[in-house]
Amino acid sequence: MIKKVIIGIIILMIGGMVLWFLKFRTTQGPEYVTETAQIGTLTQSVEATGKVESMQRIDLNFKAGGRIEQMNVKVGDKVRSGQVLARLDSRALMSRISDAQAEVDKQKADYEKLVAGASDTDIKVTEDTVAQKQQDVASAENSLVNLRAKRKTELDNLKEKAITVLKNEVLVCQLAIEVINNTLDDPSANNSYAYISTDKQKAQLSKNSANIEISAVESSSGELSVISGDTDILSNLDDGKLMLDSVKTALTDTMSVLNNANTTYSFLESDLDTLKSSIQAQQATINTSRTNIVAAKTNWTDKIAYYNDQIAAAEDSVSQAESALTVAQSQLDLKKSPPRKFEIDAQNARVAQAQASLSLALANMEESIIRAPLVGTITKKYYEAGEQTSLSSPVLEMIGEATLEIEVDIPESDISKIIIGQEAKITLDAFGDEREYTGSVTFVDPAETLISDVVYYRVKAAFSDSGQVKPGMTANVTIITDMKENALYVPVRAVKSRNGDKYIEVLENGLVVEKIITLGLRGDEGIEILSGLEEGDEVITFVKEK
Repeated sequence: MIKKVIIGIIILMIGGMVLWFLKFRTTQGPEYVTETAQIGTLTQSVEATGKVESMQRIDLNFKAGGRIEQMNVKVGDKVRSGQVLARLDSRALMSRISDAQAEVDKQKADYEKLVAGASDTDIKVTEDTVAQKQQDVASAENSLVNLRAKRKTELDNLKEKAITVLKNEVLVCQLAIEVINNTLDDPSANNSYAYISTDKQKAQLSKNSANIEISAVESSSGELSVISGDTDILSNLDDGKLMLDSVKTALTDTMSVLNNANTTYSFLESDLDTLKSSIQAQQATINTSRTNIVAAKTNWTDKIAYYNDQIAAAEDSVSQAESALTVAQSQLDLKKSPPRKFEIDAQNARVAQAQASLSLALANMEESIIRAPLVGTITKKYYEAGEQTSLSSPVLEMIGEATLEIEVDIPESDISKIIIGQEAKITLDAFGDEREYTGSVTFVDPAETLISDVVYYRVKAAFSDSGQVKPGMTANVTIITDMKENALYVPVRAVKSRNGDKYIEVLENGLVVEKIITLGLRGDEGIEILSGLEEGDEVITFVKEK
């Protein structure tokens, strides 16, 4: 029994420890390592190691071929560091710089306009536009209401006329039937009709059929009014035409009886002519009546089609006016509201892009200039103004006042950053890192050098002051390739990529927030952020899972 109790206690203890471990593990989230986005000077440099050598002549050339526009020196001239010695034809480059500068100015102006928001005058103009669009909507709606009212009035009048015509034609048909009856029942002609009984029977049948049509139309038309449906009225008008056609047939058959009748002593030729004239008069009346009923229907249906088109156009005008009002109201709302963060970030990115294009244009311009890399003397001149240069041969040759230089090998991944005249910081193993010398790049070899099957380019840097430096000493050279002040930057490892976008994870109130960013200069201290981040943001550089 005691053994079972002990085993139970042990099981409970183990279970409790497992539950505690699971709870502790699930409640402990990852630990984030962060750094603060800061503003400062961002420097881009290339480092290499070489040997100090006695300096010989320096060959100078453009980084791009072209026609020399200016040659500012002659052999024997003393030159200072940075002095412009020669310049290529740069009109196209100047045009690109002007365009790039104009684009920078435009994007900066757009940024200022976005941040400032719309002016009171601009808002007032847009409010007036909204008011005008509201009036346009009201006017279009009023025109539509008036058109519908006019349509109802005119169509009701045409309905009423059509109904009146139909009822009148019923009376015309009834009169025609009465004339037919009088003709077929004429006592003086009966003996003559006896010889043509078949014709008379046919006429009687036609008359009876017409009577049926007349009765039907009389009954249905008696129920019509302007509130009757269009289908009912159109159907009655069609029935009216059939009624008239039926009466016309009865008249034709009756005329056949008369045409075949013979005159007698009691049924004279003059009597026969009178009956024929009576039937002919009714035939003419029926033809006129049929024309009237067709005209009534045509006038009405044409007017319906006309107003359908007019109302469709008026409804379209209302829709267009409403759409214009919606656009104007949206523009007003946009001008009254402050700019949203993503709009500011997007405009910042456009400014940065324009500035990058300007920097590229300026860099291309710099490649069309030969500057003296250091103080010295021009010893040879291979070209004159107006001549076409070649990248394979130097334009000028000079010798510096300094007598020592350093030759280093730069990998192909960095050579595009280096141009003649850039500042170089130099330390020597002989003196340690505490003593730093300055110098400048004097030569960049356009031809590659293979070292262990890896491509390098030969670069030379001359000392500005070579006191106590001896040939053969090992030198560590740091070439400053770019620098930007007041740059917002973060560690490179904080930047991530996804679907072509660059983003950074920022820790805000314990939560991880992703921010899309635009990158700028990649420097030694970190990488520049042109948009999407603010100074002081805590960016995540590493995540420790627990």
